[in-house]
Amino acid sequence: MDDLTGTLDAIWRIEGARVVATLARITGDLGEAEDFAQEALAEALTTWSTSGVPRNPGAWLTAV
Repeated sequence: MDDLTGTLDAIWRIEGARVVATLARITGDLGEAEDFAQEALAEALTTWSTSGVPRNPGAWLTAV
């Protein structure tokens, strides 16, 4: 596991439930919220490898 993957894994363990819950409230659909969260994680792997981990990664994942 590389550094970014380990970091993202730790962030997800801390922030994942909050991200999905927020997205579920916004969309009204838990399944869709989980899909959006997974897409945000994939985007984070791409974006954060060049720009670094943002100051508030949970908010970044929710906004993406």
